[in-house]
Amino acid sequence: MASSPVEMIHPTFLGLASEESAYAAAGVVLVRAPYDGTTSYVAGARNGPDAIVAASSQVELFDHELGSEVWRVGIHTLPSFLPDSSGPGAVVEQVYALCKGPVDEGKLCFLLGGEHSVSTGNARACVERHGEVSFLQIDAHFDLRHSYQGSRFNHACVARRLLEWGRVVHVGVRTACPEELKVVEDHHLAPIWGHEIAEEPQDVWIERALTQLGSKVYVTVDVDGLDPSVIPSTGTPVPGGLSWYQTLALLRRVGLEREIVGCDLVELAPQADDHRSAFAAALLAYKMIGYFTDGQ
Repeated sequence: MASSPVEMIHPTFLGLASEESAYAAAGVVLVRAPYDGTTSYVAGARNGPDAIVAASSQVELFDHELGSEVWRVGIHTLPSFLPDSSGPGAVVEQVYALCKGPVDEGKLCFLLGGEHSVSTGNARACVERHGEVSFLQIDAHFDLRHSYQGSRFNHACVARRLLEWGRVVHVGVRTACPEELKVVEDHHLAPIWGHEIAEEPQDVWIERALTQLGSKVYVTVDVDGLDPSVIPSTGTPVPGGLSWYQTLALLRRVGLEREIVGCDLVELAPQADDHRSAFAAALLAYKMIGYFTDGQ
């Protein structure tokens, strides 16, 4: 059956009908931020949010691991928006404005990027509502530069902005510059490096990450934190990342043991010959919703 004109213009996550995804009853609100204005290497992250939503229509609604139909928590998908062309700082403000309403109403605001810079908008809304928040960042990079290419809101600076609000725990990091390593030292950060994940028992490195987090946590997942064998379509696919099941194990533990106040999934840069990356990202988003809500 052909989609209606409204559904084609504004598709919903999982292909849910409007009566199944109404805003008022939704526990989760998806915000799409189609922006990659500061991308350093391979562009295309602007297409990530729509690719994730489109691929999600093929995700099985019943989650066998959790034994539930996670979508019943209520998942509302906001329409996409046209990013402000004046720069990343203005786009962050747009994202903040879109996220603030759902966050203040007590909904889990799930941001789909776009490049990593957009995370700052959702995180700011969550910090304003919840006060003391710590941040779990799955990423191949630290993103701890004070500024980059003339902007404090470059994708390479997102964790530095988060660090102004609370502790950042990096998991899966595999590359760094001297400036970032100095920030790690000065702020007494204790990242979980990619090679440590390969060398240590899973329960050990997960516990090391969790013990650094406070009671309220914002989770930001850059898909390049996962190994490129899982999601190859990303701007900088660094080898040696987390496996699929390592990623799920970490996210489920933090969902069980902490209050998740907000989250995002960023940096998918879909390629025409690779549909598996968008599907994997869509499934990961659904798993995160299950882990972070009453879905589990």
